[in-house]
Amino acid sequence: MNTLVEQERKLMDLLARRVHQIFEEARAAGVPTDVFDDVESIARSMTAALPTSGIYDQLVGPFYDTNGLTQWWGISRQAINKAVAAGTVIACRLDGGQWVYPTWQFTDSGTVHPRLITLWSTLRAAADPWTCAVWLRSPQPELDGRSAAEWIADGHPHESVMALASADAQRWAA
Repeated sequence: MNTLVEQERKLMDLLARRVHQIFEEARAAGVPTDVFDDVESIARSMTAALPTSGIYDQLVGPFYDTNGLTQWWGISRQAINKAVAAGTVIACRLDGGQWVYPTWQFTDSGTVHPRLITLWSTLRAAADPWTCAVWLRSPQPELDGRSAAEWIADGHPHESVMALASADAQRWAA
């Protein structure tokens, strides 16, 4: 397993190569220097897409915050709010009112895994977002000790995990 220091080094190396490539292409294309004048804003935009950390990371995280998700998806805060209201993204609210979005729900292409949304909807019918998110990340003996999120991400049949989610949601609602 990689440490945070190793992950930071890998990310910084990859970013340095990509930024260098972009500047080489800009020079070759004759892009004016002032396009890159606001380096602080550029850095803020780049880092906004990094997962945030906090107390809930151990249970459910890491997370993207709303700024990070808007940057990654290239959409507005309002569009994110609509996705939360529609239940098409897994979102939990922190005590301060800030929304966070667990990183494990997203596919490599940035979409939310549809099977996770089905599970989320089933669980949310009976419990609050944090309870549901913890359930999705908790090891399940019936899933060979994997969490439901891992089970789905690994491509296992969703019927067994749906049965577990439905049973727990029914028990919670009782």
